Amino acid sequence: MKESGSASLVFLKLGGSLLGDKRRRRAFRRAAVERLAGEIGRALERRPQMRLLLAHGGGGFAHFPAKRHHTREGLAGGGGWRGFAETRRGVLEMNARVLDALARGGLRPALVSPSAGLIARDGRVRRWDLSVIRALLKDGQIPLIHGDAVLDERRGFTILSTEELFGFLAGRLHPERIILACDVEGVYLADPRRLSLVRCVDRKNIAEIRRALRAAGSRRSDRPDVTGGMLAKVERLYRIARTIPGLDARIVSGLSAGTVESALCGGQPGTAVC
Repeated sequence: MKESGSASLVFLKLGGSLLGDKRRRRAFRRAAVERLAGEIGRALERRPQMRLLLAHGGGGFAHFPAKRHHTREGLAGGGGWRGFAETRRGVLEMNARVLDALARGGLRPALVSPSAGLIARDGRVRRWDLSVIRALLKDGQIPLIHGDAVLDERRGFTILSTEELFGFLAGRLHPERIILACDVEGVYLADPRRLSLVRCVDRKNIAEIRRALRAAGSRRSDRPDVTGGMLAKVERLYRIARTIPGLDARIVSGLSAGTVESALCGGQPGTAVC
């Protein structure tokens, strides 16, 4: 039974690469986020029974200090609690910009920071009090979560990506759709002449996708993505989809006007992961 009662629940992430260029420390695409707020608002009007859990990535605000201090590795990374604090400050800076841009676009979600109620163990969610998220969804509100630096029982602290948080939440809240909006149309494979959009990632091609994305990631050291880039997104979304029958999970472009609204309303843009 779904936690949101008879309503359908959708998880939507606005990725860090969508919110700003990760190669620049404090880049932020405010106009794009304002437009996305309008798209989300229209989708909610078109689908009044939809309940939405919204999330955002850290972008350059959080990834630069996280990479510098090796925050994901915890105390063993050498950055100490100063690194944890600086990473969290970057997260908070991104929170403020996202909330402001969404409000300018007419959307006012309720921020629920994972670090306030989540404890990890060796880089995975150990326990998380979901009472606030459940209450907000029940009341028809939009909880806003985000990738975060959190306390870890073994490492001292670590970083959990939004996809990792979605994995934990999906098994408890049972969404019907998970959408990752980023700066590209979906998952691409390269041949000697062109890039080809993959319409569906499944058991038949997941090994090929892994090899291609691993090779592409090794050639792109310019982005300080401490949570694994596109390969990690596909891997985590694939694991979620394999454990929840009927889940519609997809990766879409948030830079293409109307795509996120279409995905929220049942369209099939981008790359499906199943």
